[in-house]
Amino acid sequence: MTFSRIRLPLPGMELGHVNIYVVKCSDGYGLIDVGLATYEAALSLLRGLKALGIKPSDVTKVYVTHYHADHITLAQFLAEIASPDFHIGEGELRHVASSFEELAKMYAEEYKKHGAPAEVAEAFLKVHPMSRYRKAFEDVWKISWRQVRDGEELDCGLKAVSTPGHTPGHTVYAMRGGVFTGDHVLPKITPNISWYPLPGFNPLKEYLNSLRKIRTSARGFPAHGDEITDIATRVDELLRHHEKRLEEILSALSEPMTTYEVAKKISWDAGPFDQFDVYNKIFAIGEAYSHLMYLEDAGLVKKIDGEVIRWRRVSRRTAV
Repeated sequence: MTFSRIRLPLPGMELGHVNIYVVKCSDGYGLIDVGLATYEAALSLLRGLKALGIKPSDVTKVYVTHYHADHITLAQFLAEIASPDFHIGEGELRHVASSFEELAKMYAEEYKKHGAPAEVAEAFLKVHPMSRYRKAFEDVWKISWRQVRDGEELDCGLKAVSTPGHTPGHTVYAMRGGVFTGDHVLPKITPNISWYPLPGFNPLKEYLNSLRKIRTSARGFPAHGDEITDIATRVDELLRHHEKRLEEILSALSEPMTTYEVAKKISWDAGPFDQFDVYNKIFAIGEAYSHLMYLEDAGLVKKIDGEVIRWRRVSRRTAV
């Protein structure tokens, strides 16, 4: 199967770009993800399609991997200039919050319970992409989405594979010889796996299971970065990374700590936690929280309830 890639800019985001993949369908063309709702991205999408000899009206299908700003907020723009069918994983459609205020309040309250200073927790309202691209998100919520199920055979030679973890309903799209991996598997960085306000959702446990689910020698086509030549090799690297992170957290828990204190103890590739801006501190807290949830589920740490929640180590053994 042949396809093309259009690289769209992400102004103001560290990732720098998002990959949009163009595939041939029975009635036109399909896009894997659509990009960020900015002037630069919209222009790059139109120019990219034009360079491929594709008119916007030729786009009949859109398959979104997950409900994050850089993947979905340009959808309404595309709906205005074309009439594609919009698809997203059923888990994402079912669990995504429809109110930004509601979502932000849940995050702020939860992170304060886990030791985050009020100014950090409440900054979620200002710095989260859902706030910066709020109008685009509100428009996207109004689109008539078609949900795709795990294992569903789709047009354009694609098969949906549910891969929860990065988000509750993240979905990758497999084709013969390759997989469009979204943010599930990236070539150079580890996707952020954070707490999400969904009862019973254990993000890291789901993510690790999803990694094993797509552990294949096929090529990977990620949302950020270049082609992954062998998904299985990269999956093994990601599994080792999280095993090391779990060990690091257990070692750090020499005494009861809040999630915020654990996040400060972790060694981050981007530098010391105290030097992070608020945006990255929020991601780091969420990442620490998801690992603590995993360890709690494995019986290796125990939550100490109180006005501020702390964690204590039960065992240093890990099992990823």
